[in-house]
Amino acid sequence: MKNIYTDLALEEREKFNRDIQIEGVESYQKKENSVNMLTTVVKIVNEKGKETMGKPIGSYITMESPKIRYSKEAHRRELGKFLCNYLKEITSKENIKSILIVGLGNSMATPDALGPKTVRDIICTKNIYCMAPGVLSQTGMETYDIIKGVVSQIDPDLIIAIDSLAARNVRRITTTIQITNTGITPGSGIGNHRKGLNEESLGKKVIAIGVPMVVSGATIVNDTMENLIRILSKIENNPIGNAFKDYTPQEKYQLFEELLSEETEDLFVTPKDVDEIVDNLSKIIAHGINDFCREVLS
Repeated sequence: MKNIYTDLALEEREKFNRDIQIEGVESYQKKENSVNMLTTVVKIVNEKGKETMGKPIGSYITMESPKIRYSKEAHRRELGKFLCNYLKEITSKENIKSILIVGLGNSMATPDALGPKTVRDIICTKNIYCMAPGVLSQTGMETYDIIKGVVSQIDPDLIIAIDSLAARNVRRITTTIQITNTGITPGSGIGNHRKGLNEESLGKKVIAIGVPMVVSGATIVNDTMENLIRILSKIENNPIGNAFKDYTPQEKYQLFEELLSEETEDLFVTPKDVDEIVDNLSKIIAHGINDFCREVLS
């Protein structure tokens, strides 16, 4: 049965009841009232946790707030400070003297332009390097090969990669930022898998910062039908609500996906005002990275 794909470790954790202890997985949450933000930390600590979660061993910090999508400059700077602190937390054991910041994605496709837009606002110096390698269709070269070549020349201590992600839950689109020390696989969110950018492949610690920018059409149908079923199940003796009572979430998703036509099953959807949202998000992330670089390299 096909899984509902998500780049977010938080959403993989949510497949299990919050009260259930998952072997090899640690998680906790904290609220930041000043920016109406919920932070969730998920740590996958061994091979058992890796197998259960379907994610690499490492730490995943997720920031969730409606202000991430739309915010004024004061809020952008405050969110950036939180991002800076989480970057320091996730790299606390590293000896960092130089950083390469990579904006992944296609600058010509707005939902995929978060990475390239972010690096435009990074303050580059002699030990802070920036690049936007583009995508295969623009350069004829694999993103990994370009980055590997640059890394071999400048030998940074740390790589920070920014990319657009995919989420399972519609409400997390453009309202969530994930930071992880496990690296990233460009294009994985839409099934376009490229070679992974991580410590194993590049020989350098890779921190990935990502924001879910798209959700599959099947997920939207699934969420809508879930809401309908939830309402119908509250009506006594309703045959439709009762019919789905014993279905697991995966089984319902599979059924709804099969109802989609071939023309729509591979669609990915993004907000209509994505241009404005990407501009806002890129500034938040750039503020966070600039603050982080200034503090750890000073």
